[in-house]
Amino acid sequence: MRLGDLATYLGGTLVGDPAVEVSGVGEPEGAGPGTIVYAADEHALRRAESGAAAAVLLPAELPPGRKPAIRAANARLAFARLLALFAPAQPRSPGVHPTAVLGADVTLAPDVHIGPHVVLGDRVRVGARTALLTGTVVESDAVIGEDCILGPHVTVRAGCVLGHRVILHPGAVVGSDGFGYAQDESGPVKIPHLGRVVIEDDVEIGANTAVDRGTLGETRIGARTKIDNLVQVAHNVRIGRGVLIAGQVGLAGSVTVEDGAVLAGQVGVRDHTRIGAGATVLAQAGVTKDIPPREVVSGMPARPHRQELRVQAYLRRLPELFSGFQALQRRVGELAARRARSRSKR
Repeated sequence: MRLGDLATYLGGTLVGDPAVEVSGVGEPEGAGPGTIVYAADEHALRRAESGAAAAVLLPAELPPGRKPAIRAANARLAFARLLALFAPAQPRSPGVHPTAVLGADVTLAPDVHIGPHVVLGDRVRVGARTALLTGTVVESDAVIGEDCILGPHVTVRAGCVLGHRVILHPGAVVGSDGFGYAQDESGPVKIPHLGRVVIEDDVEIGANTAVDRGTLGETRIGARTKIDNLVQVAHNVRIGRGVLIAGQVGLAGSVTVEDGAVLAGQVGVRDHTRIGAGATVLAQAGVTKDIPPREVVSGMPARPHRQELRVQAYLRRLPELFSGFQALQRRVGELAARRARSRSKR
């Protein structure tokens, strides 16, 4: 592909020869001839300039070097589109593998791919052009939309619903029972979970993530939300549209995460709390109460990030302050002893 055409496709500004041929995407170090490299900063640009890459993709604010370049206002978005353009297509021929097991009254739309050892329960419906890869299990009455990809060993439990263009990575589990127990004199008593999970269009869920069904009603994940690997979404959680959730986040039961919120790695959220639209919860924060819209919080317990930074600054000074306090105690003790001796001589 010519660099000039690529610049038009990405919506960027071309710097240099539009006739340069681009055949792939490479890393700043080790890129081969014919590749284009994404240089997010000056350090990456210097590495790219020293290699064999044919061209570079740059943020608009970064001055180009000696290689031909495409400058983009949103370079990370342009990079995502660039990778999608050159991503190798996964060949999946339509049809049902002979080792697959299909229950009664299963409905398969045209061009569906059912891989080896897939199991579909009774009355399952699968939309057009969807791929269910090796070892996937979809239980009875579940609905899978169009153009979905369910990776190897994904499980979708009974009655759950997936919209269109949903991606579930290997080992994801949708619709297991929530963690709910009552107590009697003999110990925990399981609370049955009779609800379901609804995943809206264009959601992506990472490997080994679990999304539990509602006790009653739904656990729901809104359209265009992206969830990383190893995330726990408990029963009756409601996640809005366009939410980003990083790895090892845990959402307890009945949490609400509103549209556009961002939860960084290892965040924990207490049950029945609400994270407002556009809020950001930084890594390893513990959310114990509602977070207002567009607030940035961190720490344990989570609080406004600026306040948490001040608290951390004070904590770093504690050894120094404690040493000063001990010195002051000694000085006060010395003065008290001196005063006592002075009085005893009178």
